[in-house]
Amino acid sequence: MPKYLYKRDNSPHYWFELKIPQDVQVRLGMTRVRKSTHTDSLKKATRIANIWAEEIWANIEAARGPDWDFHVVKAGMKDLQGKGLTADEIDDIALDVLSDDEKKYDAYYRASNKVVVLGDHLEDYLKWCSDKGNSAKTLETKKVMLGQFVNRFRELDDVTEYNVKRWASERDIKGATQRSIKSFSTDFFRYLGQEVLFRKLDAGVFDGLATKPVNNKHKEVISGEAFKNLLQSNSGAGQLYKDAIMLLGYTGRRCIAIANIRCEDVITVNDIRCFRIKTDKNLRPDTHKPHIVPIHPKLHSTVDRLVKDSKDGFVLPLRGDTPERRSNALQAFISGAGEVTSHQFRTSVITMLHNSPEGIPDKAIYSIVGHSLGKDAHMKNYMAGLKPQALIKAVEAIDWDTWEWQWRS
Repeated sequence: MPKYLYKRDNSPHYWFELKIPQDVQVRLGMTRVRKSTHTDSLKKATRIANIWAEEIWANIEAARGPDWDFHVVKAGMKDLQGKGLTADEIDDIALDVLSDDEKKYDAYYRASNKVVVLGDHLEDYLKWCSDKGNSAKTLETKKVMLGQFVNRFRELDDVTEYNVKRWASERDIKGATQRSIKSFSTDFFRYLGQEVLFRKLDAGVFDGLATKPVNNKHKEVISGEAFKNLLQSNSGAGQLYKDAIMLLGYTGRRCIAIANIRCEDVITVNDIRCFRIKTDKNLRPDTHKPHIVPIHPKLHSTVDRLVKDSKDGFVLPLRGDTPERRSNALQAFISGAGEVTSHQFRTSVITMLHNSPEGIPDKAIYSIVGHSLGKDAHMKNYMAGLKPQALIKAVEAIDWDTWEWQWRS
């Protein structure tokens, strides 16, 4: 029997019952909810029970929070609006009923948007964005960034140009994050004005989030000495840090590729140990052929240990239930030390191979690092025929021990 449902001897219908936790029984004014679903269909009754349970648990969580008065007053307002009362009539009722209770009257001011608490409107804004066609990834990004915004600026009146500039300075918000915050906040203001307050809000307060100029100085390539220092100076970050640096540094692959290599993707082809890379930018196992790339000799012992110790089937022990989340986890882990970004390894390997005295051809470099070939169909067909043995020389040309680099402007 599904949760919350049971049968009575004297009724053909399924009944719903949910016991209210003791800590909120006084606030909710009940100890349990029990009622008939008015259906003898288990499938239909289960659907009804799930809806009822979700509503009741939302009330339970609200009763446990600090905003219970706001929750009750807002629900009461919706009932009055549903009966056709005007805003002025509801104001009169609130003044008559709530004026003796300061907390409840403050809750009414908040529920009627006379005081706009930004966090009260975030979920409705995200639903509005979803209805407009925003992707799940965009919605999640907006939720995170605007969550930080509403935590910093509790009320609409707190959002002034001075306070926004101060926030940007304190948090050192810049670059792509700066552009995203400005875009999302402006859109949130547009929603509040159009859908909640019915008046235009001044988005000029976000001018303090003007994009800063980009520093074009070349600083992406890592020297061999810097690579060695990373392995030594960050030994305190744990073995995973060193393993991740080794894998990124001796493949030149993107984070999404390295983070999603499974133990079963460590294979042998014609006596050559290889990675079978099935996930990368524009590469997915269900629609594309995998890339077969020889494993650098310096990675053999590391890979053997990681495969042996794996508990989830992946070479690197990272959190994440999707390729993108595993990639983000690896990027965050590398960047967390504050000395290097994951992309710098890729840039460095490509630069190293282009400068190699071995004269590595472009087609081999691109095959190793999984570089995009754009729309060049001829190059794609040519590279598709490259066998692992043809790439050994190029892979072994990744040599951090002898690599020297100094940028000259």
